[in-house]
Amino acid sequence: MIQWLVDLPTWSLIRIFGILSYLSLFVGMAIGISNSFPYWKGLKKAQMLRWHTYANYTGTSLALAHTILLIIDAYMPFEWKEILIPFTAKQSTGLNGMGTIAAYGLLLLILTTDLRNKLRRKLWLAFHMLSYPIFLLALLHGLFIGTDSSNVWIKTMYISTFLLLVGLTAARVFIGSRKRQVVKPKVYQA
Repeated sequence: MIQWLVDLPTWSLIRIFGILSYLSLFVGMAIGISNSFPYWKGLKKAQMLRWHTYANYTGTSLALAHTILLIIDAYMPFEWKEILIPFTAKQSTGLNGMGTIAAYGLLLLILTTDLRNKLRRKLWLAFHMLSYPIFLLALLHGLFIGTDSSNVWIKTMYISTFLLLVGLTAARVFIGSRKRQVVKPKVYQA
């Protein structure tokens, strides 16, 4: 059994799981932002919420696999301390620390979403809005520490997914501000 673990192409798997995790989280965020647009209703909105949840659970699971494989990798092994405590890695301390904080943030988002019905809406929403800085940390971690980031396709993927999320967020803010303008409270004058 141990030999099977040693023979795994861990370095390739670490890279693949990292990229797939990032892409799953991007899809989860894109669906989550899109799901908040007012034109999604009923069954479509519920289906989008399921896909949002599925993509984020998948992304978090892949991030954890990405992290665990770092322990058994023979090319550049990490110690548990370097994995669990941010900014203690011997290599690329800051970027690895960002990855650790992003992983903890993902777990916090999953936990608070699972406890959503037990939390006040404003508190849950505050936690849920942490998805933006968590995503940014994951983006910076992958873009600047990933060994594949020098590849033009990978770099293009990171930049285009970031720009798509910025665009979706801007559209959501714009639609939200227009909606607030339309539903102005009536002022009665005596």
